[in-house]
Amino acid sequence: MGSGAGIFLGRVLPLLTTPAGMADFERMAADWLSYEEALSCVLAAAAPMPAEHVAPDEALGRSVAAPVAARATLPAWRNSAMDGYAVRSAELTGPSAAGSMPLRLPVAGRAYPGSEPLRNVPSGAAVRIMTGAPLPDGFDSVIRVEHTDGEAGGDGQAESDGQPESDGQAFVVIHDASDLGRHVRPAGEDMTAGEETVPVGTVVHSGSLPVLLASGCAAVPVFRRPRVGVLSSGDELAGLDRFDAVAAGRAVPDTNRGMIAAAVREVGGVPVDLGVAADDPAGLEEKLADAERLDVLVATGGASMGERDLLKRVMLEHGLRLDFWRARIRPGSPVAFGRLPASAQEPPASTQELPVFSLPGNPASAFVTFHVLVAPYLRATLGSPTPAGLATTARTDSDLPSPPSMTQFYRVRLSPDASPDAVRCSLTGPQGSGLVRSLRDAQGLALVPEGVGRVPQGDPVSVVLLPGAR
Repeated sequence: MGSGAGIFLGRVLPLLTTPAGMADFERMAADWLSYEEALSCVLAAAAPMPAEHVAPDEALGRSVAAPVAARATLPAWRNSAMDGYAVRSAELTGPSAAGSMPLRLPVAGRAYPGSEPLRNVPSGAAVRIMTGAPLPDGFDSVIRVEHTDGEAGGDGQAESDGQPESDGQAFVVIHDASDLGRHVRPAGEDMTAGEETVPVGTVVHSGSLPVLLASGCAAVPVFRRPRVGVLSSGDELAGLDRFDAVAAGRAVPDTNRGMIAAAVREVGGVPVDLGVAADDPAGLEEKLADAERLDVLVATGGASMGERDLLKRVMLEHGLRLDFWRARIRPGSPVAFGRLPASAQEPPASTQELPVFSLPGNPASAFVTFHVLVAPYLRATLGSPTPAGLATTARTDSDLPSPPSMTQFYRVRLSPDASPDAVRCSLTGPQGSGLVRSLRDAQGLALVPEGVGRVPQGDPVSVVLLPGAR
């Protein structure tokens, strides 16, 4: 997986059609891993994708694959945090100033952002300075312009091109010296040349992008997006082109394929639509024979013990090495994860294995198992420092019962609580595994851990956040 080479499946499938192994499958004991065990198994199998370099504006939403270091010190000079007048504080507090205000000083020049510091500024002079402009050597204070007369009574108002003025001398009157020692930013306050500014795993977004740009990173190292094959299986499925059959009650809408493809994009992968496989080996072979190389395969449907089980056909000839089959989660217990060895191919297309997820066909079950198992795997391949995702704690508006032997996930929406900094969650609707409308408003999955049995109304519950959370 780490090389990202992927596996070409078309050559393998004709080998997997022998029915002799069917009884062996039916005698196979389910693993029934806990949710935590299944997640650990999946993450242990994940390896980061290879790195590639892209332009900064093409890196949005992707994770940085190698540390980025600053190519320059920013700011390069001590600079002003205010528009005003740079002064030497000792000259305003020493014997010559006599501690009196107002104080009239000659203006020896002007400093602007993007220029070098003024040099050879005479003693006892001020420099008109703009926010972000460099301070001359020896200057340690910026008097805000509102604490001066703004040179209103100066003589000449002459400006310079970055050197001290000699003719047409201007003056500024300082009324308030409370800014002495203030409003000076140190050089290198943001970053220093050679310093790591963007670590591995950082997601490029509107906040991290300017750091990359300020660091001088013209080609951003990011993890390559995994190519994820998305396959539905089942003779009963119909796409929008056959929706009349759905309306007539002769077919079931194929919602899983689009849902999984969208979820793959949300995580950062590239979905490869493999279509709908008929409930026979030839149908599966036809769908995959022309498939491009993949990094992951996600199939929905045929995950249990039916006579036309897609996953069963793969297991018959042991082409797929199962890490586990079935987990103690609801909805979605008939979920499987395994890897197709490259050695099963003739000749091998790669020395790597193809990870294969088999998800239940019920849409809510496929949705939940994708977000709690497949999405963490994909995030790990993309270098995320938090592959399991983010969670929050919310008080539930409903009782959340669960079989003690299962981890139950409820689709919930989130809302502010009456108390400050608190969140509530409420069910999005009926929670049947075959329903899709409860997915529409799902912003999180409220998790009732195994062994708990029930979270009463009003109690806190952990909520795995979904991409729909805003």
